[in-house]
Amino acid sequence: MNYAYLFILVMLTALKTVAQPAIEWTELPALPGGKGWAGMYAGVSHGALICLGGANFPEKYPWEGGKKKWYDEIYVLADGKNWQKATEKLPVPAGYGVTVSYQNTVILIGGSNENSHLNRVMGYEWNGKRLQTSQYPDLPTSLANMAGTLVGDVIVIAGGSVSPTGAALKKCYVLDLKNRSAGWQEIEPWPGPERLFPVCTVYQGDFYLFGGETVGLNSKGEKYRSILLDAYRLRLDRKNGQWAASWQLLAPMPRGMSAGGTVLPILNNDRFLFWGGVDAVTAAYKHPASHPGIIQSLLYYFPETDSWEFIGEQTRIPSRVTLPVVFWNNQWVYVSGEIKPGIRTPSVVSVK
Repeated sequence: MNYAYLFILVMLTALKTVAQPAIEWTELPALPGGKGWAGMYAGVSHGALICLGGANFPEKYPWEGGKKKWYDEIYVLADGKNWQKATEKLPVPAGYGVTVSYQNTVILIGGSNENSHLNRVMGYEWNGKRLQTSQYPDLPTSLANMAGTLVGDVIVIAGGSVSPTGAALKKCYVLDLKNRSAGWQEIEPWPGPERLFPVCTVYQGDFYLFGGETVGLNSKGEKYRSILLDAYRLRLDRKNGQWAASWQLLAPMPRGMSAGGTVLPILNNDRFLFWGGVDAVTAAYKHPASHPGIIQSLLYYFPETDSWEFIGEQTRIPSRVTLPVVFWNNQWVYVSGEIKPGIRTPSVVSVK
C-alpha cells in the first residue's frame, strides 16, 4: 500500500472539510400570535422587514376537521427587536404568491385565498410610520404556488397553478420594472415537466429553477405526488423589444425539494443552500397526524461547477416548507412556515 499517497489523500480531505465555511443560524424575534403562518409574503422596504398575509389552521388541525384560514394582517420589523402590526391590511386575505423587493417597494405577485387564486400585483413601501401602496400590471392569469424572484430589473415567475384544483403549469412570465406599461410577457418555459412549488434563486444575473412537484401515475394508474429532481438555469436576453429565454439543464438534485423556502440563500458568494422542503420520502406519508416532520438534511449547490454536496443535518431548528426567504440586514431570513402538515411555526430564522 502506498502510505504516502494515502496520507496526502486524507490530509486533502481534511483540508477540504475545514475549508467549508460554517453556517451561522440565528433565531430572530418570533412573529406575534403564537401560531405562525404558511405562505406569507415578505420583503424589505427602507430597512424594515415586512411580512404579510399567509394562512394557518387557527382552531383545529386538518385531521381534526379544522378549516384553513387566510389572513390580511401585515407585520413590520423595523428595529430588529420588536414586531409591530401595521394599521394597513391586504385588500383581501391572501398567501402563497411571490414577493420581490425593488427600490424599497415590496411587490406582492399573485397568490390565493379561500375562494380562488389571484392575478393581483401590488406594492407596499414603508415610510417609517405607515405603508403606502402602489399598483402594478396584473398577471396574465390567476396564479399561486409558483416560484419567482428579481433578475436585475425583471421579475421572473415560473410554474404554479391557476386555481386550487388546477393542474400544474409549464409557464414562465416576466415583467420589466423599467417598462411596467408593457405588462407581463410570457417567455419560453424550461425544457422539463410542469410543476407546482418549485424553488428558485438568482446568481450573477441568471435565474435558477429547481424541483417542485407534479402529479405522477404509478403502475396501477393511481396518482401520487411526484417530487421533481430536475434543475435549470435561465439566461434572459433582450431581442427586438422582447425578452428571450435561453434555458440550460443542470445536474439533477440528489434529493427533491418541493415547497421549500424561496428564494434560495446564496452563501459565501458561491453556493446555494437547500434547507427544508418536501422530498419523495416525506411526500409519501398519508396521515398528517403521524407525519415525522420536514427533512433536516442540508444541501449545497455550486453553480460554478454544477455540482452538489450534502453537508449534514440541522436539528436545532425545525425544518419547514411553504415560506418566503428574504435577504435582510446582511443575512438570509426564513419567515415562519409549516413544520408538519397543518402545523405552522411563528419562528423567524436567519442564516449567514
